[in-house]
Amino acid sequence: MRDRLGRSRLLQLVVSRSASTVLNYHRITLGLCTLLGAFACSANPADADRNAYRAAVSYWAMKHTFLDRAQGVYREESGRGGTARAWPYSQALAATLAMTRVPVRGRLYVPDAARRVSGLGGYLRKDGAFAAVTGAKGDVYYDDNEWIALELLRWYDLRSTPQALARAKRLFKLIVSAWDTDATHACPGGVFWTTAPGNRDRNTVTTATGALLGLELYSRTHDPTQLAWAQRMLGWVRACMLAPDGLLWDHVGLDGTRDDTHWSYNQGTAIGANVLLYRLTGDQGALERAEALADSSLAYFDRTPGGREPAFFLAIWFRNLLALESVDGDARYRQALQEYADAAWDRLRDQSTGLFHFDRSRSAKLLEQAAMVQIYAALAAPKGR
Repeated sequence: MRDRLGRSRLLQLVVSRSASTVLNYHRITLGLCTLLGAFACSANPADADRNAYRAAVSYWAMKHTFLDRAQGVYREESGRGGTARAWPYSQALAATLAMTRVPVRGRLYVPDAARRVSGLGGYLRKDGAFAAVTGAKGDVYYDDNEWIALELLRWYDLRSTPQALARAKRLFKLIVSAWDTDATHACPGGVFWTTAPGNRDRNTVTTATGALLGLELYSRTHDPTQLAWAQRMLGWVRACMLAPDGLLWDHVGLDGTRDDTHWSYNQGTAIGANVLLYRLTGDQGALERAEALADSSLAYFDRTPGGREPAFFLAIWFRNLLALESVDGDARYRQALQEYADAAWDRLRDQSTGLFHFDRSRSAKLLEQAAMVQIYAALAAPKGR
């Protein structure tokens, strides 16, 4: 699909904190064409080049709008102060590391990735867990720590930094410590969501993502304990959270009360974990479960940009569908992602700022912008990465 915008309107980025000062578009377009190669800015670029260009445009909009350069932290909303919580920060980190995997020019984003990894220190508590907010005194959300650990492993792959691997291993031990061990609970097992008072839910997101983290670690360390825990976590998800429609519920309370909401990211991390289990062990059943979950979720989720399903959940789901594509070659996953990416670019992107507005009644959000960077970078990356 040819971009609807001509080259003369491809990009205007905002650099002022008020998001009102527009850079000279000639200079920006020339710079990005140089950065990505002239073909990316041609009238009808190939998909990978087009997605690489969109990823770069979206990334620079994210960086210039949300990053407080003086403090080295992100803001959650455009035009507002306040430091981002760990969850949006982790997804901005994921977006930055995704840019390092864009062919040819990915190395140019490595310095930014290093700074974002360093910025994690603002969330680190004395006990080694990451708090939900900066200042190191906040509650622990175990899924926040899983997202961070997964990105630390990507940083480890990129730079062979032993500290990143060691931190990810420590975080996995934290996740294991959050496993429900009380056999009197309904559906005993599962990973609790948070240390926040009053919440004792065991969640699909913490447990399936915990399994994915364990398998990612096992692929690097070959520690059988990590594999065993990942298999145990996936077993609990399958036994306690699988709905009759083939999708995963969100969470379950200690009394057995379930939140039966289906969220795309829950399906995504379970798909990714099963794909990786198949890759590492040859477990054919794991591949079949991943494919069944992909089929059910493709049929269920509304993929209209700005619809019910948030972009930041869909980005995680899509990323794991591409992991499945690398094994079974099903073209539907990439096609669904490209259709979503094209529609979001055409309908929701502010041409004057490069920001995506999923709700015009409010400011642009870091989480949503980071999701779109991840999506375009994933489409630009070589298949199987």
